[in-house]
Parts: sequence; structure tokens; C-alpha cells
Amino acid sequence: MEKPGDHATESETLPHKSNDHENTNPLNESKHQSPTDTATPESESSELSLTQVMEAVDDFIKSLSSSTDPLQEIPPSVEPFPETVDSLVSKMESSGIGRDETEDSAFIDAVNRISKSVTTLRELNLDSTPVSSWLNRATSVQHRAVSLLDEEFRHLLDRSRDGDNNHDESDQDASQDQETFPDFPPEFISTLTKIAGAIISAGYEMECCMSYETSRRHAFKEELKEIGFEGINVEDVQRLPWESLQGEIATWISIVRRCSSVLFPGELSLCNSVFPEQDSLRRRLFTGLVSAVTMRFLDFSGAVVLTKRSSEKLFKFLDMYETLRELIPAVEETDSDLIKEIKLAQTRLGEAAVSIFGELENSIKTDIGRTPVPSGAVHPLTRYTMNYLKYACEYKDTLDQVFRHYEKPEESDQTETEPETKLEDHDEEYKTSAFARQMIRVMELLDANLEIKSALYRDPSLRSIFLMNNGRYILQKIKGSTEIRDLMGQAWTRKRSTELRQYHKSYQRETWGKVLQCMNQEGLKVNGKVSKTVLKERFKIFNNMFDEIHKTQSTWIVSDEQMQSELRVSIAALVIPAYRSFFGRYKQHIDSGRHTDKYVKYQPEDIESVIDDLFGGNPAPMSRKRT
Repeated sequence: MEKPGDHATESETLPHKSNDHENTNPLNESKHQSPTDTATPESESSELSLTQVMEAVDDFIKSLSSSTDPLQEIPPSVEPFPETVDSLVSKMESSGIGRDETEDSAFIDAVNRISKSVTTLRELNLDSTPVSSWLNRATSVQHRAVSLLDEEFRHLLDRSRDGDNNHDESDQDASQDQETFPDFPPEFISTLTKIAGAIISAGYEMECCMSYETSRRHAFKEELKEIGFEGINVEDVQRLPWESLQGEIATWISIVRRCSSVLFPGELSLCNSVFPEQDSLRRRLFTGLVSAVTMRFLDFSGAVVLTKRSSEKLFKFLDMYETLRELIPAVEETDSDLIKEIKLAQTRLGEAAVSIFGELENSIKTDIGRTPVPSGAVHPLTRYTMNYLKYACEYKDTLDQVFRHYEKPEESDQTETEPETKLEDHDEEYKTSAFARQMIRVMELLDANLEIKSALYRDPSLRSIFLMNNGRYILQKIKGSTEIRDLMGQAWTRKRSTELRQYHKSYQRETWGKVLQCMNQEGLKVNGKVSKTVLKERFKIFNNMFDEIHKTQSTWIVSDEQMQSELRVSIAALVIPAYRSFFGRYKQHIDSGRHTDKYVKYQPEDIESVIDDLFGGNPAPMSRKRT
């Protein structure tokens, strides 16, 4: 390790750990015995000797700061301190740090004192030979001690993935359930903090940071590998089919969210604990670690954005956008440049989402098929659009954020003033939500498209059924989704319901208006008497019309059961009373003649049965007539 201000005779790097040093300190009779043990008189004496020397060093350092006389020699009480520390180094090399907290603290305290002594004497720049000799000895021991601390620092850090070796599998499972990272026992963190402080106090901040950063990057890399991040290959993104890429995106989302909620906060907590008094150092270390990982995340999102865009990709893009949004709070303690990079990646995803959503509008505009949907059923475009919007509304806050960001100011201003004349006061969402305005545009495009498609039906009644089916489907989707309902507002929903009633009335007028005309009493009498010929013709026309309606409209589809029931009930309420009245008043004029069944084909009770066959989608046999 490089040490600022070293004497020219000193090595510029810390020497490797060596066991060649003789243990000259009588305090260290056993390499496994703590200098503070009190089991024997000898150890008690050792403790007193170590304590006395440490106190003497404290007094010595204090005197150096206050004395005005040049120091000529080291006090006798301090003279053996380098050898005392050297003996402790030898013992710790054998036993290792992290085994005994009391022993560790005593050793680190000793290293801090010798570092303080070396630093203070160097600052005085004395030319006394005894002092220089002691300083050289102390510096050499300091090198050796810090080298050991650095090695043990890395060793303790490398145990992060194993945690406490005494944890059994059930403990580890519980830890995983709580998503603890990194899994250091508290005593390890305490020791790491003391070691880091000692190394930095000795003047080796750069080396300490290098050891910390190397170890934590390796641990983080292993953690990411374990949860599947290694398998994401940015270079292959462009070549992957969408089905495969969806799986990679799901993995990416899972990993980034784990980093946001567990790994990054865990690293920040560890960094704050190990370096509690070094604010700029903590920020630099944390930034270095999370930046390297985060940039890999952003590289992947950037590659995904460059893939060919299609409507089904919108929701994955929004998931990625939200994932990056969740990441920002987890990296707030880093340099602002990293947050800028994340927001830039968000911007690109947002642009892609706006572009993809715009493709929905284009697909509606360009859907100009000339073949009507059989039986007046719900058009596939309606189903696709409404299901797409329903799913999109689950991201309404995100989409509003995206559209608000990319909405042209003049477009926003114009749109926000228009609803004042169309909406009621409680529909504030229209006026404030950029996504709501986008929804309105899509719905208007869909309505216009359906109007055009309804013209493909030659039968005006079927045209009304088609518009009813699609309008009802849209309305039910909106009512069934709180998100869409809140966005569209009550006024829009009421307007849609009114349109459905108009389609219903139009259907009744086109289909059953002529049927009711058959049962009109006008023209039935000739010279004051009921004309059997005219009456027979009226019954015959009714039968033919009713048969044709049954034959045709039983094949029509009303998929919504409630609307189907409402239609049948309304038809029955319109036709059955009129027919029963007509039948009751005039059937007697035909009963006396031959071939009565040829003219009176339906009993009043038959009408309801035939009406119940309508809108089922299958031609129903005329087998319900009563005789």
C-alpha cells in the first residue's frame, strides 16, 4: 500500500503477512491467549503491562501536541510499544480477526495508537537519531499491522454471502424470507467498522476503499448471478423473438425490483455502517457499486426500446418504465449523474410507449374492412380496442405521466378548454388527465369506425343491432372497470346509454313498425262491414312478415344476455297486446270459413314463444305454434 509521507527507506507498499517475526513480547505466551485474559497471574501482569503502555502512548501523543521543546528521545514507557504491537500482529496472524471481539478491539486500539504516534512524529519532522530509529520501527510495524487488517477486512467482507457460519439451514431460510442482504452478523459489521477506521486513520484510505469495493462488487455479482441476471444478453435482444424477450424482460424486472427494494438499500446500510464518519467516501463507494450494476440494467432497457414496436409490447414497456421509477429512490445517495441516466432511460421507454399507443389509433383509422361481421355481432376491433384500453387503464397513472410529458403544449391547452362545454362539473378528470384525453380520442375514433362499418349492413334493423351490440359491449367494459369509468366520467357514460336507447328505438321502428301497421283497423270495413277479403289479407301479411322476422332475426346475435332479454321484453310488450286485441276482435269473422288456419296462423300465446327465438344466433324451427 502506498502511504503518503513515508521515509525514503520505507517500502511503498505494505509487506505481505509473515510469520517470521519472533514473538518477543512476554504478554503473548500463547498465540491463542488474549492479552486481556485473567486466567493466570502472568496474563494479569500482561494486561497491566499492555494497559500501561497504551496509556503511556496516549500521554506521549498528548504531550507532543502541547510541548514546545524538540523531542530528543522516546520515553522509556513508550519505547517498547512497537514490539508490543508487533507481538500482537503475530498473534492475530495466527488466530485471525473476528474470533474474539475483546481481542480484536485491543489489537485495533493498539494499531490506532501506533498510527497516531507515527503521524504526529512525522508532522514534527524531528532530526533526533533515537526518535528516527523508533519512528522507523513503529512505521514498519504499522505497515505490517495495516497489511494484516486489510487482509482480514477483505476476508470478513468475503463472508457476506455465507453470513454467520453458525447459522443452520432453517436460519438461512428465515433470512431469505426476510430478504436480508448482505447477511452479516452484527458483530462482523462492528469489527469491519473498527478495521476500516484503523486502516483509514493509518493513511490508507485508498487501499481500504479498493478492498471494500472489490469484495462487494464480487459479492454483488454473485448475488445477481444467483437470481438470473447473468443470463440476460444485451447483444441478443435484437434477435430474440418477442415470446423469448418477454421472459428476459420479466427476469430483468424481477432483478431490478429486488435491487431497488433489497440489494441496494442493503449495500447502502452496510456502507453507512462500515464508514460512519466518511460522507464523501461512502457516497463514492456506493455510487461506484450501484452505477456499475445499474448501467447494465439501462443497457438492457435501451436494447429493448430499439426492438421493432408493436401494440402488445406496450405493457412490458410500461412495466419497465415503472421499474426504473422505483429504482430512483434506491440510488438517491449516489451522484446525480446516475439518476439522470435512469431518467433518460425512462424517457426512451416513455417515448416508445407513446409511439406504441399511437399505433392503436392508427390501427382503428386503417381498419376499413368491407365485409360486415355476420349476424351483427360485436366487431373484433371493438373487442380488441376495449380489452386493450381496459388493460392500459391498469397503468393509468404511469400513462398519464408519460402522455403529460410528451403532450404538445398547444394540443394540451386546446383539449383542456373543449370539455368545458361538453362535460359537467364532476367530470374534472377530463380536464386534468392527459391519458383521459388520449382515451377520448381513441373512443371517438372507434365510434366513427363503427358508424362506417354499420353502413355495410343493407338491413337498417341489423345495422341498429350491430350498433347496439358494439355500444353495449363498450359500455359494459367501462362499467366493469373502475379505472376506465373514472377516466371517462359520468357524463360520457350517460351519453353512451342514451345512444343505446336510440339504437333500440330505431330497431323497433324499422322492424316492428310495419308489423303493427298490419293490425291497424283502418281500411278493414267496406260499406260499414268488416271485409273478410281485406281481413284475410291483413292476417296473411302479418304471418308472412312475422315468419320472415323469425327466420332472419333468430340468426342475429345479441351476445349480452341482459340486452337480449330487454329487447325480447320490449318487443313482446309492443306486439303481443296489439296482436291479442286484433286477434280477439276479428278472428270470428274468419272462423266460419274454410281453411281458417291458412289465414290465422298464430295464436296470441304463440307470439311470445317466437319472440323468444330471436337473437340467439341460430335459425329456430317454427315448431312452437299451438293448434
